[in-house]
Amino acid sequence: MPADPSAIAAHAKTLHADSDSLAECAGRLGGIAQRLCESTTVPAWFQDVMNEHVTRCLVASADLATAAARLEEYTSAVTLPPTS
Repeated sequence: MPADPSAIAAHAKTLHADSDSLAECAGRLGGIAQRLCESTTVPAWFQDVMNEHVTRCLVASADLATAAARLEEYTSAVTLPPTS
Protein backbone atom coordinates (compact mmCIF):
# COMPACT_ATOMS: atom_id res chain seq x y z
CA MET A 1 0.00 0.00 0.00
CA PRO A 2 1.56 3.33 -1.01
CA ALA A 3 1.89 6.13 1.49
CA ASP A 4 -0.84 8.74 1.31
CA PRO A 5 0.82 12.17 1.48
CA SER A 6 -2.35 13.88 2.66
CA ALA A 7 -2.72 11.47 5.60
CA ILE A 8 0.94 11.90 6.51
CA ALA A 9 0.61 15.69 6.31
CA ALA A 10 -2.44 15.50 8.60
CA HIS A 11 -0.41 13.54 11.16
CA ALA A 12 2.38 16.12 10.93
CA LYS A 13 -0.13 18.91 11.53
CA THR A 14 -1.47 17.10 14.60
CA LEU A 15 2.05 16.60 15.94
CA HIS A 16 2.79 20.32 15.48
CA ALA A 17 -0.38 21.20 17.38
CA ASP A 18 0.53 18.78 20.17
CA SER A 19 4.04 20.24 20.29
CA ASP A 20 2.63 23.75 20.62
CA SER A 21 0.24 22.62 23.35
CA LEU A 22 3.03 21.03 25.36
CA ALA A 23 5.18 24.16 25.06
CA GLU A 24 2.25 26.27 26.28
CA CYS A 25 1.68 23.88 29.18
CA ALA A 26 5.34 24.10 30.12
CA GLY A 27 5.08 27.88 30.21
CA ARG A 28 1.98 27.81 32.37
CA LEU A 29 3.46 25.19 34.67
CA GLY A 30 6.62 27.25 35.04
CA GLY A 31 4.58 30.31 35.96
CA ILE A 32 2.55 28.39 38.50
CA ALA A 33 5.70 26.91 40.01
CA GLN A 34 7.31 30.33 40.27
CA ARG A 35 4.30 31.77 42.08
CA LEU A 36 4.06 28.81 44.42
CA CYS A 37 7.78 28.88 45.19
CA GLU A 38 7.43 32.47 46.39
CA SER A 39 5.37 31.07 49.26
CA THR A 40 7.27 30.07 52.38
CA THR A 41 4.96 27.09 52.88
CA VAL A 42 6.26 25.17 49.84
CA PRO A 43 8.74 22.38 50.63
CA ALA A 44 12.34 22.94 49.54
CA TRP A 45 12.24 20.08 47.01
CA PHE A 46 9.18 21.46 45.20
CA GLN A 47 11.00 23.84 42.87
CA ASP A 48 13.37 21.13 41.64
CA VAL A 49 10.47 18.78 40.95
CA MET A 50 8.53 21.46 39.09
CA ASN A 51 11.60 22.42 37.04
CA GLU A 52 12.00 18.76 36.06
CA HIS A 53 8.40 18.60 34.89
CA VAL A 54 8.75 21.81 32.88
CA THR A 55 11.92 20.46 31.28
CA ARG A 56 10.19 17.18 30.40
CA CYS A 57 7.35 19.08 28.75
CA LEU A 58 9.80 21.14 26.71
CA VAL A 59 11.77 18.06 25.64
CA ALA A 60 8.58 16.27 24.61
CA SER A 61 7.47 19.37 22.71
CA ALA A 62 10.77 19.47 20.83
CA ASP A 63 10.56 15.73 20.07
CA LEU A 64 7.06 16.13 18.63
CA ALA A 65 8.17 19.09 16.53
CA THR A 66 11.08 17.04 15.19
CA ALA A 67 8.79 14.14 14.34
CA ALA A 68 6.39 16.50 12.57
CA ALA A 69 9.21 18.04 10.56
CA ARG A 70 10.43 14.60 9.51
CA LEU A 71 6.95 13.61 8.44
CA GLU A 72 6.69 16.81 6.40
CA GLU A 73 10.01 16.02 4.73
CA TYR A 74 8.80 12.52 3.98
CA THR A 75 5.50 13.83 2.64
CA SER A 76 7.29 16.09 0.21
CA ALA A 77 9.37 13.14 -1.02
CA VAL A 78 6.46 10.72 -1.43
CA THR A 79 4.74 10.51 -4.75
CA LEU A 80 1.77 8.32 -5.36
CA PRO A 81 1.72 6.21 -8.50
CA PRO A 82 -0.87 7.29 -11.06
CA THR A 83 -4.19 5.52 -10.81
CA SER A 84 -5.57 3.87 -13.91
